[in-house]
Amino acid sequence: MPPLDHGTPPLLDIDAVTVRIPDAGRSFLPVRGASLELRPGETLAVIGESGSGKSMLGLAVVRLLPGRAEVAGGIRFGGRDILSLDEDEMAAIRGRGIAFVPQGAGLALNPCMRAVRQVEEVLERDGEAGTARQEARLLMARLGLEGAAGRMYPHQLSGGMRQRLLLAMGLTCRPRLLIADEPTKGIDSRRVEDVIALFRGIRADRPELAMMVITHDLRFARAVADRVAVMYAGDVVEEAPAGRFFAAPRHPYSQGLLGAMPEFGLNPIPGASPPVDALVEGCAFAPRCRSALPECRTARPPRVAHDGALVACRRP
Repeated sequence: MPPLDHGTPPLLDIDAVTVRIPDAGRSFLPVRGASLELRPGETLAVIGESGSGKSMLGLAVVRLLPGRAEVAGGIRFGGRDILSLDEDEMAAIRGRGIAFVPQGAGLALNPCMRAVRQVEEVLERDGEAGTARQEARLLMARLGLEGAAGRMYPHQLSGGMRQRLLLAMGLTCRPRLLIADEPTKGIDSRRVEDVIALFRGIRADRPELAMMVITHDLRFARAVADRVAVMYAGDVVEEAPAGRFFAAPRHPYSQGLLGAMPEFGLNPIPGASPPVDALVEGCAFAPRCRSALPECRTARPPRVAHDGALVACRRP
């Protein structure tokens, strides 16, 4: 997908990335030629329904995919080709360059270690234990985990507190890019506002930090994102400034996503997305699209600039 003209060179450049996972004679394609750019100080929300390839794309950036996964295309971070690095070089980028906060905070934390100790452990890799302890407590206090909360074990923390703990661990090394995968997953809807405030606070404290937020929570995306990228069946079908996207989405799938929100009538999109092992010809959304043309089913749609957005559609 051709880039939108932002002027500033991208910190992260994802170019036509495909992820293929062979298994028992079959090939699974959770990501199919996705392209994205992210600049310093920008928050990009990558949205789409479950199975659209959002998380797999994030894992590809930090090279934490299953061992048998094959990645094609290009991923550049700070001008470096991520896919060409050996594991030691990549390990040096994880944390200080790119911090990845996985979904499922309860499974990502050590159940036998107190909260503050989990943050200290990350810091001790680069400094002395005493300094790490002080920095960990300051960081946790900024994220509302001071005092008794820091002495608790993960099972004693609420879902929102566990999410904040994971974010504290991700921010300890002051990364240039933070990738947060489903940060509101498993959190009570009444507590989503707390997570929104948390991300806004991170933006205020670290205005130079780039953030890639992977989410199916459109309310959260609308509250924190500067830009929105919509994924469907492993590809990016629309990319636009957040305000423009939520006011007037251009791709039929994007329109369907917003139409399924309560404030727009709870109108579900008919049909289902193609299986990850399906051979897709043409536009993957065509079987569900009321505006599809005959050629939509046989040829991949062009990616065109339309009213400030990039849209992969013949009839945006």
